[in-house]
Amino acid sequence: MGKQLTIGLLVLISLIMFAGVGLYAFRHSLLEALINDQLRKQGLPLQSIAVEEFSFSTLRLHDLAAGNNKELRVDKILVTWDLQDLLAEKPISVEISGLKVVFDLNRERSPVNSLQPMTSASGTDINIAWLPVFSLKDSTIHLHSTAGDAMIALSGDIAQNQPGARVIRLNTITTGSLGQAKVMLTATLDAQGNVQGKLTVADGMLNIPEAKISSFTGETAFTLAALQLQHARTEFMLSGIKLQAKESEKPVSAPADENPAALSLRDAAIHHIALKGDIRGLPNAWTGELDVAVDGGQLAADSLNIQQLSIALPLQINSSQDIWRIGLRNPGQVTLGKIESDYPLRFQNAPGLAISQANLELVKKPQGFTLKHDIAVVPSNLTLHAERTGSPTTEIQVRPGKIALTGEFDTHKEYRGQLVINDTALHLPQSHLQVQNISAIVHVNDTEIGNAADFAIGRLQHLAPEPLFATLSISGNIRNKAADGKPAVYALDVTGGLPSLPYLKVTGRHEPSSGNGTLKAEITPLKFSPHKLQPGALSPALAQLEDVSGQISVSTQFKWSTKGMRTSRGTFELHNMSFAREAVKVNDLNVTLNLDNLLALSSPPRQTITIRRIDAGIPLENLLISYRIIGADSPRIALEKAQFSMMDGVVSVVPTVIDPAAAHSDMLIQINNIDLETFFNLIKVDGLVGSGHLDGQIPFTLENNQVTITNGHLVAKAPGTLHFKSEKASQLLTSAGDEMNLLLQAMEDFHYTELSLNLDKSVTHDLVVKFSMLGNNPKIKDGQAFRLNIKLETNIDKILQAINQGYSLSHEILRSSFKLY
Repeated sequence: MGKQLTIGLLVLISLIMFAGVGLYAFRHSLLEALINDQLRKQGLPLQSIAVEEFSFSTLRLHDLAAGNNKELRVDKILVTWDLQDLLAEKPISVEISGLKVVFDLNRERSPVNSLQPMTSASGTDINIAWLPVFSLKDSTIHLHSTAGDAMIALSGDIAQNQPGARVIRLNTITTGSLGQAKVMLTATLDAQGNVQGKLTVADGMLNIPEAKISSFTGETAFTLAALQLQHARTEFMLSGIKLQAKESEKPVSAPADENPAALSLRDAAIHHIALKGDIRGLPNAWTGELDVAVDGGQLAADSLNIQQLSIALPLQINSSQDIWRIGLRNPGQVTLGKIESDYPLRFQNAPGLAISQANLELVKKPQGFTLKHDIAVVPSNLTLHAERTGSPTTEIQVRPGKIALTGEFDTHKEYRGQLVINDTALHLPQSHLQVQNISAIVHVNDTEIGNAADFAIGRLQHLAPEPLFATLSISGNIRNKAADGKPAVYALDVTGGLPSLPYLKVTGRHEPSSGNGTLKAEITPLKFSPHKLQPGALSPALAQLEDVSGQISVSTQFKWSTKGMRTSRGTFELHNMSFAREAVKVNDLNVTLNLDNLLALSSPPRQTITIRRIDAGIPLENLLISYRIIGADSPRIALEKAQFSMMDGVVSVVPTVIDPAAAHSDMLIQINNIDLETFFNLIKVDGLVGSGHLDGQIPFTLENNQVTITNGHLVAKAPGTLHFKSEKASQLLTSAGDEMNLLLQAMEDFHYTELSLNLDKSVTHDLVVKFSMLGNNPKIKDGQAFRLNIKLETNIDKILQAINQGYSLSHEILRSSFKLY
């Protein structure tokens, strides 16, 4: 038995010796096969290799080439060791020279781009005894892309300056059309895995299509314990940054209800960016501070140009396992020094905003991530100037208030967020308009109401000495009314008015998928009655109206599509309105106005205004105005019919077209059957009375709120009488002679067969009335007929005021005194 065991051991030893001899004899082939296998796993098939020496203390390789296009090449690899030193945990020595690696950045996945470590380490056991003494010489990395090329020259070493410690040095120099930089890494590593090092970047420059940086430099000092980060301090400076963003367009396949960006960023330039940070490691976490300062930025988007942009962000950053948190240590600041644009809007002061809160939380998941944000900003107050051709510049004062944005984004869910605006205000000094307490909440993909908005205006005021309207409050919302799974249909609902009387109503609908929409705005019917609701409660400018009764309603409607505005209509109605204002009383005012186009203002024919009676001292009755509005760049009023009863007769206007914007307009007033006795009573010429009726016409010209009359002519319809007896006139004309006395006597009872009045009025003179009469006084010269021509400058202001009330003229007319000439 012992003999058999001895023979077996001898056979085993022989086999081992033969195996050892065989392995040693074929060591070169086996090494090539091992290297080929490892490179193939990395997608880099071995093309060539020369094993010059492989002994018990030396491995020498040269001319290694791998990859289909020889993306990896090494001129020389030398590894030396000593078995006794290895047993004593002394490092081996590795020298590499002539390393060349090629990266093709245009390929989605090239072999070199996807290299993976051949070994893995848990990182829990720290032992640097096997870390080799390393030397890298004459090595380069080549980067190729359609944008340009770059070459990175590498050199460095790992040296043992004392037992159990290493000194690491690595230098890189990058050159090429893509950019340039010099990077130097120095670090010390001890046996416990403690590292102290510094990374320095100098003479940096970047030149790629998306961004250009003319200069960047920086330095980072770091400390690791057991290869875990303990502390890092970094400071980088970048200057001459230019970003050239491509115009963002909505993809053809995008849903119709997705809107493209309102502005397309052309380019952005920043003079300086400073980054200064400090990071400290904690067990399974780390915390740090990062200060970001941007100075001299410039952004250009469409016709908008922002210059002298500055940003200051004092950030606090924390990381714990798969959770990253970013916030502000102190409020951040963004300032826009100067804004220029082709829009007719100018900024008087530099806009800016303070960022009081900016909390971001990024959570990494097995598949994807979740990002939560909570941001609050307070923009600075603004003064804007809106410029319009041919109009004075409008000043707009804006107090933006507070803006908060919260939300959450998940890679597997829709974004969900909320935008809140509070305490916003607007002031238009020239228009005396002030809007205060503006607030809004915008919901994005809310779980209950989806995409929606709620908004309110606390106070809308007209600050003029005589406000046009009382202080209003407005509130409303926007909701998606579509059923689940159907294209969105957004509905607008707005209510406004007095706190006790919400009389304004705005509703609308819009379908982003089709582009169709409607908007309706109305003043709900308001009923006025004495001792109850009066117009003065709605508009202080109407406070002088007393004892108002009747009803008013206003309605407008717009419809549009992707081709633009389809229709726009409006209705304005007054029913049975009666009121008093100072010495004027109006009874039964009715207005019906239907507009068939609100953009180019126009209406159908036969729009009407009727008033049963206007009493301003001279009663006007049965006023009727029929008209239409002709749409044009400057809308005009086609007067179809206008008439009223006055002094037992009828006053009417010959149909004409009036341009409200014109400084000059002409009208021809026709007089029919005016009672002469009433006419004389109204103009109150001392001692003048008469009988009969007048017909005729009076040409009116309105220019710059002044009235002129040229060749007005009134004629008596039938014979009548005039009686003029004035003690004052007799005293004044006592010494005028026998003929004048005879005239005064004839006028005391003058029976006329013909009577006419010619009227003329210039801008600078009173109304001139020329009487021409043919008749006699039966008691004078045996009733001999003779003609009288009398010229008077008279005050017929009261009559013209009555006509003015009838046609709502907005200017004063003819105030002068009456005298016999």
